[in-house]
Formats: sequence, structure tokens, C-alpha cells
Amino acid sequence: MIAPETGMRAGERYRIESVERAPQFPGFFLDGKYYLGPELQTAVGWLEGQNFLYDQLDPNGEPVYPDRLVGTITGRTLELADGLRLSIEEMPFQAEVVTPLQTFDEASIATRPLAISRRHAAAGLRQPMQPSALLVAGAALLVGLCLLAINRSGRRVR
Repeated sequence: MIAPETGMRAGERYRIESVERAPQFPGFFLDGKYYLGPELQTAVGWLEGQNFLYDQLDPNGEPVYPDRLVGTITGRTLELADGLRLSIEEMPFQAEVVTPLQTFDEASIATRPLAISRRHAAAGLRQPMQPSALLVAGAALLVGLCLLAINRSGRRVR
């Protein structure tokens, strides 16, 4: 049960605002629990009323926050113990989340725009992959190194 004073609703995901020189919270709230990843297997934080408890440990194995209490949430604003206030924003729904029971192909087919997937399916085609920027940069680097090696060996490239 989520305390109504927090401003959060069941079934909605919320993230904590990321502010420079403030503690970073990379996860999200869902149904009163705080998760680091979309797989929802282990909650690392939770709400007790309006109190946000976070099970983060320092390198010595001690809790980062005394008694694991990060702060209090009121009206979708987290107030830390030192008085810093961070807003809590609703996250947009993401249909691309791959569940452990789906393969990547099944998930990509399920999240494609319907008209495109129907057209490709009718034609018996798969949707072409888009090259990543890293792949393109790597290929360009490889070509450049080959040209440099050829140049140093004394052969001419036409």
C-alpha cells in the first residue's frame, strides 16, 4: 500500500530527479518498491509510509544512509535528511521491456509498429537491422588502418 501523501499511484513507475552534486538514484519506484533494473527481481529500496528506505552499502559494507532512511516523500518530492529536495517524476510506459520468457526476436516483433510488421510478414521479410554508431566508427577505423598499412608498405592505392 502506497501512502497517498507520496503522490504516487500503484502500477506507475517513478524516477528520482538526477541533480549535480546530489546523491544519484539510478532506479525507479513501482508499487512502493525501488528497483535498479527492469527485471523487477530484487527491490533495493521501499516505502514505509512516506519514508524512503534504501539498502545501499558503502565499500566497508555499512549502510550509506543511517538506518537506511534516505528521506521523506511528500507530493512526489523526496526531501533528504540534509534538506535537499529532489522531484519524483512519472516515467513513460515502455513497451520495449523484454521479459525473461521472451526471446529478443519475439520482443522486437511484439514492439514493432503494427503496420510495418504486418507488411513485412505478408512479404515474408524481416525488418532490417540498423547499424550502430559504434559499429560504423569501428569499420571506418579498420578501413583507415588498412589504407595506412598499404601506404607504408609502398604500394599505391588507385
